[in-house]
Amino acid sequence: MEAEFDLDALAERFQRKGFALAMHLLGNADDAADAVQEGLSVLWSRRKNLRPGQDPAAWFFRVLRNHCIDQLRKRRHRGGGSVEVEDLPAAPADRPDIGAERREFNVRLFQELERLDLPHREILLLRDFQDLSYSQIAAVLGISQGTVMSRLHRARMLLRERLKDFL
Repeated sequence: MEAEFDLDALAERFQRKGFALAMHLLGNADDAADAVQEGLSVLWSRRKNLRPGQDPAAWFFRVLRNHCIDQLRKRRHRGGGSVEVEDLPAAPADRPDIGAERREFNVRLFQELERLDLPHREILLLRDFQDLSYSQIAAVLGISQGTVMSRLHRARMLLRERLKDFL
């Protein structure tokens, strides 16, 4: 039995979070937008392959992640590409000094995220930035929930250690 899908609803549901994940992984808005479009296209074209009860969010993020990893591999072979965090906007604040502190922290946070190895970076992005559940992350990454929990704990500890002067 084919699951019912509305392409507009899927795009609305996944586009913003998918773009944020792809942007964090790829560091380039054009590449991130292309990755999300590819992920939505694959989800739409293969919607009949989803099993009853299978989470389309986990499936979409897995497709998106795999596409981003493919792009990163191509970049590595071409020899370039990194995240530019200097262009990130500061969070709105009532006082200028608070806004400057938040901006400085955000820049440092994204720099340290970029420095993490891919397994630790992506698990933080999926859980803490995309708010996926452990079971969804396990499906996206193709690992057990126990591995998700231990890797997430380790990634948070690494990031906390790197940001200890801000915390």
